Amino acid sequence: RTHDYGKTWTEIDTGLPPDQDVPVVRADTARSGLLYAGTSQGVYVSLDDGDHWQSLKLNLPNARVNDLLVHGDDLIAATQGRALWVLDDVTPLRQLSAAVLEAPAHLFAPEVAWRVHPDNNKDTPLPPETPQGQNPPAGAIIDYWLGKGTKGPVTLGIYSFTGQLVRTISSEEAPRHLRAERYFAKKWLRPAQQLSAAPGMHRFVWNLRYARPHAISYEYSMEAVFGEDTPPSVDGPFVLPGIYSIVLTADGQQYRAPLVVHLDPRVHTSNEDLRALLTYSQSLCAALERADTLYKGEKPAREQLEALAARLLARGGDPELLRAVEKLRDATAAHIKDLKRISGRLSSLEADAESADLAPTPVEQQVSDRQSKALDQAASAWRDSQAAIGKLNVRLKRAGLPAVGARS
Repeated sequence: RTHDYGKTWTEIDTGLPPDQDVPVVRADTARSGLLYAGTSQGVYVSLDDGDHWQSLKLNLPNARVNDLLVHGDDLIAATQGRALWVLDDVTPLRQLSAAVLEAPAHLFAPEVAWRVHPDNNKDTPLPPETPQGQNPPAGAIIDYWLGKGTKGPVTLGIYSFTGQLVRTISSEEAPRHLRAERYFAKKWLRPAQQLSAAPGMHRFVWNLRYARPHAISYEYSMEAVFGEDTPPSVDGPFVLPGIYSIVLTADGQQYRAPLVVHLDPRVHTSNEDLRALLTYSQSLCAALERADTLYKGEKPAREQLEALAARLLARGGDPELLRAVEKLRDATAAHIKDLKRISGRLSSLEADAESADLAPTPVEQQVSDRQSKALDQAASAWRDSQAAIGKLNVRLKRAGLPAVGARS
């Protein structure tokens, strides 16, 4: 290494394997003193201008790296086998320091996140044996460091510019079990991403969406990639482009960093239309949640009524009481069928709305209004059934039979 145009030189190979040659060394374009070296068996990094080196191989195969390129926030490596490998987002390396590693925890300032929609061409996915590349993480890449003494849960809070809570993610949050029919092998699914509370360096990718709404059922998409995931629908709405605040809470302390979300540069939708889309999507999600709440109240009542009808029929009980139970059983079954139909249509509307950055059309709004009215009618019918179940329970008590414990 020379700092005087070649008059004097300093050896900078501490940490580099003595049995490997170094075809290429590149300097980071953003941080002075951050160097990358390609060797005959991998990649190394130096945070102190070459004084010390350490491996940056990660999942890179044991291959000769002939060239390196710092492209924006990524590091690209060209191997001897003519393969190109990309290390997505080297932001943590640019911000890493001894003070960070000595701190109890640290939240790295994330790079700009781009609101880009997934592919809408949901055709038959490629077979597992088909060679294909890998896309970079979709969303905001959030990196954080936890020291050895960190205890307790870790949470990430995402807030809008006005301080409104957009999303909360916790290390204690168990993966949700979605009611979706899997019609393919499990290898097409990927375990849900979880926030880690273990000491060390961690990366969490936020998909730039509000929380997924609770729905009666979900449906797996055709946009599947073997080993990557098969995303279920419906998901939460995309957040608006703008400035957000990321808050990491670890061991009782809070660490903050700003996050900028940009709209897809190919999209030129106005902010007004984007806000209209968000309002529309949030109303659909609220309706889905309401339908799910009704379903969770009706489903156990129907099951109890079915069991009660079978018991009365088997023991040859009061025919009039049996007819009353069967009538309510059939009514709740019809309610559940209506709720599933309404929820399915709401899910389709939400998936269509979030497939593009466009304001809802008048037709979409009309269909949404009709489903909202249908949901109101379903809720009213369920209230009537609850009143009838209350009267039925009085008769059941007199007959020494268990009550139907319906809940709203």
